Amino acid sequence: MRNLYTLIFKRKEDVMTMEKMLQEICIDIKQSVLDKKSVLKIIAHLAAKNPILQKYSEEKIYKSLQTREKLGSTGFSNQIAIPHCAMEGISDFILGILVVSEGVEFDSLDKKLTKIFVFIIAPSSHKTQHLRILSTISNYLRNQDNINKLLLANSSNAIRETFLRHTLDKEKLEKQNIYQLFQVVVQNDDKYEQYFEEILDIFTSIEDCNFYIVEAENASKYLYKMPLFSMFWHENQPQQNRVVTAIVRNSFVNDTAKKLNMIIEKNQTNPGLLYFVQDIYYLNGSLNI
Repeated sequence: MRNLYTLIFKRKEDVMTMEKMLQEICIDIKQSVLDKKSVLKIIAHLAAKNPILQKYSEEKIYKSLQTREKLGSTGFSNQIAIPHCAMEGISDFILGILVVSEGVEFDSLDKKLTKIFVFIIAPSSHKTQHLRILSTISNYLRNQDNINKLLLANSSNAIRETFLRHTLDKEKLEKQNIYQLFQVVVQNDDKYEQYFEEILDIFTSIEDCNFYIVEAENASKYLYKMPLFSMFWHENQPQQNRVVTAIVRNSFVNDTAKKLNMIIEKNQTNPGLLYFVQDIYYLNGSLNI
C-alpha cells in the first residue's frame, strides 16, 4: 500500500435538490451564438437572474467563469460543456442550461461545435458538493439519448422538465441505513485510464458515498521472484493496480453495478478490470475529503 487518497460525500440536510437549483429563469435557447466569449456572457446573464446572485453583477459572474475557463476548457466531446465556477459569499448552488441550436466553437475536446451548456455557479465553501454535482451532470450527459431529448426540447420549461425527469432526485429517495461495499480493481495500463476515470465518476456522483483509492501491486511482482514462476513474467512488466473501495447505500447498488458492468463489457477480451460487492454488517464513522 503506497498512497492513499480519500474522497467523501456526506449528506447534509440543508443541501438543495436539483429541482431547487435549476430554475426556469436560468434556462434559454438560442439559435446561434457568435463565440465562446458570447456564450459565457449569456450564461452570466442567465445566472444573474437567480436571487441568490442578486449582490453580484453579470460582469463579475462572467469574469469568474472566464477565470475557470483559463484553467482548461469545460467543453467536452459530443456537443456538451459544463461551464462552472465558485464564488465567495453565496449560500447555495445555481444551475442553468443554455442550448445553442446551431452550435458554437467552445474549445471542445473533439474540436466540434458545442450545443448544450449546463452551467453551475457554486459557493466556494462547498467544494465537495460542487464535485458531486459536476459528476452527476457529467454522468447524465454521457447518455446520447439524454442529449437528444434536450436538443429537441422547444422551451425553457421543456428543457427543465427533460433534465429533471432523467436526473436522479436523491433527496426524494427513501432513507436507508443499509450499505454494501464495492471493490473495483483496475490494472495500471494505459488502455484502462479512461475507464478508471469513468469509475471515479460513478462513485463521485453517488450521494453519501465514502470511497478511497489505494495503489497496490500485481501478484506477478512477487511470483516473478519465485524460481518456479519466474519464466512467466519479466522484471519490467507493469505491476501496479488501483483499488477503489466504496461504501454505497443499498438503494444505489443495482444502478452502480449496472454502470460498472457496462464498462467491463467493453473489455471482455482484455482482463484488467474486476469488481465485487460485499454486505456490510456494521459501519461507524466517516472520512474527510
